[in-house]
Amino acid sequence: MPTPYLALLVGGVLPACLWAITALLQKLSAQHHLGPGPFLAAFGTMVLAIGLVLSVAQRGIGEFSWTGLHYALASGLAYAIATGLISYALLSFGIPISKLAPVLGCNVLVTVLLGILLLGEGADLDAWKAIGGTVVVMLGLALVTSA
Repeated sequence: MPTPYLALLVGGVLPACLWAITALLQKLSAQHHLGPGPFLAAFGTMVLAIGLVLSVAQRGIGEFSWTGLHYALASGLAYAIATGLISYALLSFGIPISKLAPVLGCNVLVTVLLGILLLGEGADLDAWKAIGGTVVVMLGLALVTSA
């Protein structure tokens, strides 16, 4: 398999499938009355465990960096707050995950925008394709959440 396809499979398709499973498990957790705090503690325990395993298993693949660590901590903070808010909404409002997940999936639009604005990744971007894709995603979001 060519490297670009392997990268999309390993870094895109598999994580997307695992995040879908994560969303379903998070809904089941809320249905069984687990609050956002205990959910995050359990969730974080598993993230920590996998992080430690990968740190040992992949020694030498990435160098340690204090700056990188600061970004990782900020990323974890944002992810924890977002995950806590999702758990709160699932538990408190009983929203179906099938309605919430499409909205959450729109994070890619924010990521693309921030990548362009903050990381300078827009140099090779076809603006019309990006705008067209955004319109299609937003129409899909409207269709799914109104179903």
